[in-house]
Formats: sequence, structure tokens, C-alpha cells
Amino acid sequence: MMFMAVLAAVTLLAAALPTARRRRPLRDAARIGMAGAMVFAGISHWLMPVPFVQHVPPFVPFPEAVVLLSGVVEVALGAALLGPRQWRRPAGIVLAAYLVAVFPANVYVAVAAVDVQGQPDGWYSWLRLPLQALFVAWALWSTGRSGSTRPAGNAARAGAEPGGRAVHPVPPRR
Repeated sequence: MMFMAVLAAVTLLAAALPTARRRRPLRDAARIGMAGAMVFAGISHWLMPVPFVQHVPPFVPFPEAVVLLSGVVEVALGAALLGPRQWRRPAGIVLAAYLVAVFPANVYVAVAAVDVQGQPDGWYSWLRLPLQALFVAWALWSTGRSGSTRPAGNAARAGAEPGGRAVHPVPPRR
């Protein structure tokens, strides 16, 4: 639940703090919230690895190394969400794929009734399963294009030729 709490808190904070020019769009606040939650989760993998190691099914070799490496991936994805605009959509897609890839570990904990350090027993592991779908949707939505954003190089853009270069009319000679 700490991930959800960090996600909500950072999103609300980002939405409440305006940018230098205007109020921050909700989609951007959600992306910043997801970035904060992912960095928090990644660092948690390094500082408190035991609960994460308990999520690793027994057939996966080197669970401690897997947890530490997944922490690196989570911090990198969180940072990419804050990176240059052109990285954000690909980072959101990779993050969504990552969240889908780790979903079986959550299913393992629920089905095998694994007692995870610091988490409630029973119902909690089952509650986390649908939340993973929410996180996937959040990653995709928060990094998607808003209605006012058009892809670079769009020839339909006013004053642009097919290569995306601006066409400036030459003034007539007198």
C-alpha cells in the first residue's frame, strides 16, 4: 500500500503546484506521481529487500539479485518518466510491460498464501492483483498524448511539408 500512498501523494502534490506558466495538467501530475512511486519502490528494493524477495517464486534463481536488479529497473523507469518529452511515451509503454511482467509474482503470493514481511495476511495479497491493472493503465494514460499534442513531423500540421520542416513562404520581389 505504500506504493499507492506515494503515487497518490506525489500526484496530488504535482497537481497542486503550478508550473511557471500555468496550472499543471492532470496527465502530467499523474506521470510525475508514477515517477515518484517507481523511484520509491526501486529504492525500497535496495533498502528493504526481504518483502520483495518473498514475492519471488521458488523456481526463479538468485532471488536477491533479481530483486536488486528490479530495483535498478524501477528507478530507471521512474527517472525516464521525468526525462525529455520524447522518452515519456516509450518509458510508459516499457513501464506497463514491466508491471505486467512482475504480475505473476503477485499472483504467486496470493495463490500460495505467502506470508510477506510487513504486509497483512490473506485478503491483502488478493487486493493487490486488480491494483496492478490500475498501475498499468496509469502508466499508459499518464504518458499518452493529450488532445492538444500532435506527433512531430506530422505533415498535416499547418506550415509544414512532409519531412516535418517548416515551410516559410518567400515574399514576392518588387
